[in-house]
Amino acid sequence: MKAFTLTLVLLLAAAVAAPAQTPRTAKDYVKRAAARYLKGDLDGAIEDYDKALDSEPRAAEVYVKRGGARRAKGDLNGAIDDFNQAYDIDPLSVRNDRSVAEAYSNRGFIRTNKLDMPGAIYDFNKALECYQGNPDLYFKRGRARLIDGNLAGAIEDFTDGLALKPESSLASLAYASRGYAHMLQGNEAEARKDFAESAKGNKEGKIFLHLHLMTLDEQLKEMKRLRVRDQQRET
Repeated sequence: MKAFTLTLVLLLAAAVAAPAQTPRTAKDYVKRAAARYLKGDLDGAIEDYDKALDSEPRAAEVYVKRGGARRAKGDLNGAIDDFNQAYDIDPLSVRNDRSVAEAYSNRGFIRTNKLDMPGAIYDFNKALECYQGNPDLYFKRGRARLIDGNLAGAIEDFTDGLALKPESSLASLAYASRGYAHMLQGNEAEARKDFAESAKGNKEGKIFLHLHLMTLDEQLKEMKRLRVRDQQRET
């Protein structure tokens, strides 16, 4: 019995003292990267995903995982580069992935505020290719399309987002935005209906809605001004 106990103790000690096995395959590196990610070692995780991709450069799911690690580190553009690569290899690798969609949406929001409308709309298109269940993605693209002057496209996006039945404060902004688009089209009857619906769900007060519409109006006018400037430079 004593000999058995001693043998067991020695085996346990050897197991504890044994160094971690060095990864040899892409799968090994992905496994270790996941463990490092959970521990908060983002640099180590990214390094392991790099090595996995060195071995299997067409592994779309690894690009998605590395993109997630890059996004967690704050490298949004690097993350999106990985998501684009994954999509190019296999579109199904990012299908129904809310995290990937949110990354595109976040960059699209930044680009919208910079009035980079082609870039913003590209990002929202990609976000919606990844995931269609979030009404906010439709509303953000609708806002970008409105600022870009595509009123019909904006109205379509606001309508699609509202069909997903978002919570009342988000719906209130969407109704106000769609009403504004209808107003710009000269459709006063539909605009009044939307503004009335917006008021019903508004919990922030009239001033909040007024500021929201003022911001949209200012961005639309600034976009028109920039286009006139660009046209004058070309002539």
